[in-house]
Amino acid sequence: MIKNKLRGYLVNLLKRIITNKRKIVYHSFPDFTDNSFATFVFVSNNLPKYKNIWLVDSLEKKDFFLKLIANYTASENYIILKKKSVKGFFHYLTAELVFHTHGLFNELGLIKGQRKINLWHGMPIKKIGLYEGSESKIPISNIHLSTSQFYQKILMKAFGSKINQVQIVGQTRNDLLLNDNISIHRLFNDRENYAKTILWMPTFRKSVVRDLRTDGSIEKEKDFINPEYLKKLNSFLKESNSIVYVKLHPMDYRGLEDFINYTNIKFLNNNSFIEKGVNMYSTFSSFDILLTDFSSIYIDFLLLDIPIGFVFSDLQEFKESRGFVFEDPIKYMPGEIISNEKELELFLSETILKEKDSYIEQRSQMKNLFHKYHKNFNEQLFNNLSKFEY
Repeated sequence: MIKNKLRGYLVNLLKRIITNKRKIVYHSFPDFTDNSFATFVFVSNNLPKYKNIWLVDSLEKKDFFLKLIANYTASENYIILKKKSVKGFFHYLTAELVFHTHGLFNELGLIKGQRKINLWHGMPIKKIGLYEGSESKIPISNIHLSTSQFYQKILMKAFGSKINQVQIVGQTRNDLLLNDNISIHRLFNDRENYAKTILWMPTFRKSVVRDLRTDGSIEKEKDFINPEYLKKLNSFLKESNSIVYVKLHPMDYRGLEDFINYTNIKFLNNNSFIEKGVNMYSTFSSFDILLTDFSSIYIDFLLLDIPIGFVFSDLQEFKESRGFVFEDPIKYMPGEIISNEKELELFLSETILKEKDSYIEQRSQMKNLFHKYHKNFNEQLFNNLSKFEY
């Protein structure tokens, strides 16, 4: 106890002596992604007074990070450092602002005079934080960002925070979703004259990095993404002149090496985009249809107002393992609920061939429930910074 108090005193003393009021530290998982990257782009292009420091878990992909930065900003006002390094630790301690998506140096607690802002990585459908129990790890921050009053209450419970610690701003990455238009086809050298371009983003059922766990079912018969079914689906897509890009979750136990690419089904992961120097959110306006399951990605896609199919056959297993922040998650899913292969093909047939869209009104209702703001999320964040208590 005395040792911890002494460490806290020394950290805060150092902070008072050498705080740099014009320095921002960023961190994300995976490195250089998500809300942290979108906020970095905004700061680099609009707020040149700040020095930007990226703390990454690994420098292995530094050349790709440099390419990514160059595609989004001409600014050179940044440095990239390994998180677990003397320099990385020093800059963390002396930054005025810290933006992160999954927590950063939680063991140090909060530092006096610093604003540590949890941008998070999606409004939760699955249980997170204290929803999973009092022993769960939560990202220690002065401020957590929410997209609406509805989610403000959920995040207050998840992070054990007071209402003034959960600010309604939005997901900063959605500036890229709305304002960037990089063709997914050109990025991966595909032809562009498809009837429909579909994004499939399943969440993980078993993780092999960070929080190791199994949620829902990994049984083959409950998994739509298996070789036998993919062949059938590929034939259907060829006949309907459509293509599906399957983006694997960064925590998924399966990697690209576990799948083959078909003529009309392409598998991608985070590195697929990083190595091209592109943030994946910049490509999302390329898509006509979203397929997902219990991933919060659909909440972002409500801003694009395209048809959504919810593809899962393990609802009960997921409830009993990970669980949801909603009593009835289906109530908040404004799209077709798809529990078997036939239903998926029927949904795609109706949506692709007949251009049927039966959930326009429901999407609008959920959009207004989940999103207070519909654009300019980083601008909203920095307009509110002076109001954030810490």
